Amino acid sequence: MNSNQIHGEQQARLFRMLALASLCCGILVAVRLYLKWQSLPEISSWQEFVEARGATYIFLIWNLVLAWVPYFAALRFSKMHSRGSGWFSMTLCFGFWLLFLPNAPYIITDFLHFKHKPPIPLWYDLVLIFAFASTGLLLGLLSLRNMHQTLHRKFSKGFALAVILASIGLSGFGIWLGRFQRWNSWDIFTRPDVLLLDIANTLTTWHDLLRAIGISVLLSGILLIGYGLLLALMGNQTTAKS
Repeated sequence: MNSNQIHGEQQARLFRMLALASLCCGILVAVRLYLKWQSLPEISSWQEFVEARGATYIFLIWNLVLAWVPYFAALRFSKMHSRGSGWFSMTLCFGFWLLFLPNAPYIITDFLHFKHKPPIPLWYDLVLIFAFASTGLLLGLLSLRNMHQTLHRKFSKGFALAVILASIGLSGFGIWLGRFQRWNSWDIFTRPDVLLLDIANTLTTWHDLLRAIGISVLLSGILLIGYGLLLALMGNQTTAKS
């Protein structure tokens, strides 16, 4: 069995486990919805249930869907490299991956929503958010590893590492934009002028700039440590440029 086959089987196993983890996250939310519904006997419709704030944490499902985007984008980038795609299409794919990368580790900031919401036990909601956050973070770290491997095959070791480190730094800033400035990845297409103006205002306001830098560095540091641990556990199996 050659290295490509081994790598393909490893990717398949990882995909199955990530899919299983995501399914378990969905089940946790479904169980929570059922328990909450049972505690509100006067509720007879989904609209009434939502208005009664019974659909808490359902937004985590959408956040997890977004966390899968950079993972698939990194796999697509690898396939494009294997097929010898042109630099323009690969650059677009890389840009798409980088744009959505913050969505994966972003879920760890959803712990801000954590508080006791009877009748659901406190421990259940803690496990629920942790399951989503850890799955999202792992998707982000694995997409970084896949992108790192492909860049190493296409370019030099130093260039690949520099791009990954820069991506981690930009991802930390992206998480800050999403959590504290409430921007989404697609706003770069739908409202680019307002987004860029908001970023410019932050960069030119000393207090906001310090806050943005501090939070971005903290989040980037978590990603960097997590990525380092992933490489230590799985091995930095990059293939030299051919």
